Amino acid sequence: MIVISISSFNFAASFVSFTVKSTTLSKESLNEELALLNWKASLQNQSQSRLSSWAGTNHCSWIGISCNKAGHVTGIKLTGYGLKGTLSSLSFYSFPQLLSINLTNNSIYGVIPTHIGISSRLTYLSLHENLLSGTIPQEIGKLKSLIVLGLSFNNLIGHIPTSLGELGNLKTLYLHGNQLSGYIPQEIGILKSLIDLDLSLNNLTGLIPTSVGELSNLKTLYLWGNQLFGPIPQEIGRLRSLTDLALSNNSLIGPIPTSLAELDNLETFYLHSNQLSGQIPQEIGMLKSLITLVLANNSLIGPIPTSLAELGNLETLCLSGNELSGSIPQEIGMLKSLIDLELSKNKLTGPIPTSLGELSNLKTLYLWSNQLFGPIPQEIGMLKSLTNLAFSNNSLTGPIPISLAKLDNLETLYLHNNQLSGQIPQEIGMLKSLIVLAFSNNNLTGPIPTSLTELGNLETLYLSGNELSGSIPQEIGMLKSLIDLELSKNKLTGPIPTSLGELSNLKTLYLWGNKLFGPIPQEIGMLKSLTNLAFSNNSLTGPIPISLAKLDNLETLYLHNNQLSGQIPQEIGMLKSLITLVLANNSLIGPIPTSLAELGNLKTLYLSGNELSGSIPQEIGMLKSLIDLELSKNKLTGPIPTSLGELSKLKIVFLWGNQLFGPIPQEIGMLRSLTDLGLSENSLTGPIPSSLAKLGNLKTLYLSDNQLSGPIPYEIGMLKSLIVLKLSNNCLIGPIPTSLFELGNLKTLYLGSNLLSGSIP
Repeated sequence: MIVISISSFNFAASFVSFTVKSTTLSKESLNEELALLNWKASLQNQSQSRLSSWAGTNHCSWIGISCNKAGHVTGIKLTGYGLKGTLSSLSFYSFPQLLSINLTNNSIYGVIPTHIGISSRLTYLSLHENLLSGTIPQEIGKLKSLIVLGLSFNNLIGHIPTSLGELGNLKTLYLHGNQLSGYIPQEIGILKSLIDLDLSLNNLTGLIPTSVGELSNLKTLYLWGNQLFGPIPQEIGRLRSLTDLALSNNSLIGPIPTSLAELDNLETFYLHSNQLSGQIPQEIGMLKSLITLVLANNSLIGPIPTSLAELGNLETLCLSGNELSGSIPQEIGMLKSLIDLELSKNKLTGPIPTSLGELSNLKTLYLWSNQLFGPIPQEIGMLKSLTNLAFSNNSLTGPIPISLAKLDNLETLYLHNNQLSGQIPQEIGMLKSLIVLAFSNNNLTGPIPTSLTELGNLETLYLSGNELSGSIPQEIGMLKSLIDLELSKNKLTGPIPTSLGELSNLKTLYLWGNKLFGPIPQEIGMLKSLTNLAFSNNSLTGPIPISLAKLDNLETLYLHNNQLSGQIPQEIGMLKSLITLVLANNSLIGPIPTSLAELGNLKTLYLSGNELSGSIPQEIGMLKSLIDLELSKNKLTGPIPTSLGELSKLKIVFLWGNQLFGPIPQEIGMLRSLTDLGLSENSLTGPIPSSLAKLGNLKTLYLSDNQLSGPIPYEIGMLKSLIVLKLSNNCLIGPIPTSLFELGNLKTLYLGSNLLSGSIP
């Protein structure tokens, strides 16, 4: 009898089953390994070298790869590896156990492949900061297990797919920093598990969907930097878990909904740069958790609500750029946690409240561009943490309080454009951290205090537009960090201090509109960083120093309205960066140097009101960037150079009040951009060239007080933009052309003292 052991049979069967399973597992594992290697091979060479560990048979030990106990790939994490390639060559079919993909901060390009939808177990998908393009595929909606979806900072376009509404487990959705367009789908309200939603920095339009109010677990809602319009939905007030709300930089209209006051947990609230209107609701004061409130750059009106004083945790309050009126409430001094207070660019009136001095944590205080009046409170000097203070563009009066000298941490101090009076306190020199000091356009008197020279970190000093007197202190050369120095429009006297030449970082030096005298110091030529120099409207004498030619970066040079003498140095032609050169109304003599023709960037050349002689050099036609040319009121002789016709950008040509002779060149008619042409008070002869009729933009034409002959060209009537036409005191003959009376914009017409005949039409 044959006996068969059941136990032996079971063992054999189990062995066969195990063998089959092991074979299946090893095949799947091999398939995953091959899929990874194929994707690596599709990447650019440098990217492949960064995955050098992807070799051998144990793919679970490869960098960035996680596996489960069975050897299946569960995670791919390769953040910041600089990988260049596409996702299309990654076979998602080959990874049935895949739970997580994190390829953040690489250079993955191309589209998100539709076959990504096969990865139904995926819980985490982060493709932030890549170069992905195309649309978000509808197939993303098949990833039912997804908890985190991050596609931010790519180049994705198109609409947000409605299929995202099927991701019932989604807690985090980051799509910000793309070029997504269209509406935010109402289906977004189905994502009941959502905690963080960031759709900012896209091109989304339309209304904010009311369905957002159904996301009861939402903590972060960022929709800023889109093109959303319409009102803020009242339903947002139902998001009781919300801690961060940013709807700024859109085109939202209407009032701030009072329902937002129900957001008990709200910590940051950004509504700035919209078109919101109405008053700030008193109910805002109920947001006891609020740390940041930014409502700037809207059209909000009415007073600052006193209820804001109840926001004990508030650190940032920015209401700038609205139409808020009334006074700044004294209660604002109750905001003991406040660090940044910005109320600038409103219509606030009244005095600056003394209670501001109680805000001991305040670092930034901006009240500029309002209608505030009265003195600056001494109490401001109690704000020992203050780094930035701006009270400019108001109607503040009285002296600069000495107490400001206690602000040890102050870096920027803007008090310009007020009506402050008295002297600049010597104590200002105690502000050792100061970088910017702007007191311009006030009624300050007295000398520039020498203590300012102790401000070793000072980069900007603006004292223009006051009534400061005395000399510029030699000690100013101690301000080694100085970049911008503006002392213009004062009553400063004495010479320009030679110590200015020690300010090696100086880019802007404005001393114009004072009573300075003496020569321009040679030491100014040591300011190699200088881009803007203005010494005009003083009583400076002597020659233009040759050392100025060393200012390689100089873009604007204003020396007009002084008593400078001598010739214009040929070396001026070395200032290759020069855009504006104004030497008008001095006592300069000699010829116009031909070296000026080397100033290829020059747009403005004003040499009027001197005693320059000789002819206008033909080389002037090389100044191809020239827009304004003024050589009037000199002693220039010779013909008008035909090369002027090559200056196609020229808008203004003033050569009047010289001794020029010969005909007006036909080439002037080539200056199609010309708006103003002044050739009067010379000795020009010959006819008025018909080519002037081509100057379609010409508004003023001054040819009076010459010796021009012949008839007035009929073609002058084609100058439809002409406002002023002066042809008087010449030798013009013939009838007044009827075409002149077709000049509809003409306001001034001088034809007297000629030999014209016939009747006026």
